[in-house]
Amino acid sequence: MPDINPAGSQPSVASLVGGLIEDTQRLIRQEVALARSEVEREWNKTKEGAALLAGAQAVFTLVAVLFGFTLVKLLQQYLLPGYEWACFAIVTAFFAAGGLLLLYAGMTKFKQVNAMPQTVESIRQDVEAVTSAVTAERPQGSPYVNQR
Repeated sequence: MPDINPAGSQPSVASLVGGLIEDTQRLIRQEVALARSEVEREWNKTKEGAALLAGAQAVFTLVAVLFGFTLVKLLQQYLLPGYEWACFAIVTAFFAAGGLLLLYAGMTKFKQVNAMPQTVESIRQDVEAVTSAVTAERPQGSPYVNQR
């Protein structure tokens, strides 16, 4: 009976390993490119958010100063005439509490920024899979293993 699969038509172990290495390199390059684009998108979101916060801060600083003087004058005229220092202290405490609330809200928002792209986990899993596939025991009857 003639041989259906002659020994010369089977790929060599070197070509199989070379193909595996080439595929792994291509996969890792693609994963790194995806990770880079994810990081860039997240960075752009962060820059836009920071710029908007800086603009809002500049406007609200001016508003807060003017509103503070208005509140001091209202307190002095209607509640504490003759105690201008107490009016300033009350308004300062009020603004400090508001500032702390805004600081907490801003920090919470920045914690939502995803600094580490999801692709990093995917790359780690790919490397583990390739490592386990290369180091796994091969079956004894495999034609690709040199048997002595």
